[in-house]
Amino acid sequence: MAKIKWDKSLSICVELVDEQHKMLIDKLNDINQAIEQNTGAEKILETFDFMIDYADFHFSTEEKHMVANKYPGYKEHRKAHQEFKKMVSSMIEDFKEEGATEGLARSLNTYLMNWLVKHIKGEDQQFGAWLDKKGICLKE
Repeated sequence: MAKIKWDKSLSICVELVDEQHKMLIDKLNDINQAIEQNTGAEKILETFDFMIDYADFHFSTEEKHMVANKYPGYKEHRKAHQEFKKMVSSMIEDFKEEGATEGLARSLNTYLMNWLVKHIKGEDQQFGAWLDKKGICLKE
C-alpha cells in the first residue's frame, strides 16, 4: 500500500483542521507500516481504535467550526461523517470477529485512506473555499 503524503493540495482554510488531517494521515501510514512489517493483530487493532477515536474528535472539531460560521453545507457534511463512522465501526467489528487477518487489515486501511483523501479534497475543501470566499479563513 502506498503512503499518503501531506501536501498543500490537502490543505483547507482552517489551520487546526489541517493539523488534525496530518495526524489522521500519520496514523493511517502507521497502520500501513504495521501491516507491512507484520507487527501483529493487536498492534494493528490498537492503532485502528486510536484512529477511529481521533477521527471522532476531529469530526467534532470540523462540525463546531461549521456551526460557528453558519456553513450552509453543515448537515450534508455531518451526514458524511456519520456514514463514515457507521461503516468503519462495522468493518472493525468484522476485523475483531473474523480474526485480524492481513487481508482484512489491508482492506480496512485502504478504505480509510481512500475515504479520507476523497473527503478532504471534496467536502472539507468546499468548506474551506466557502470560508475563504467569506473572508474568514481560520489560519494563525
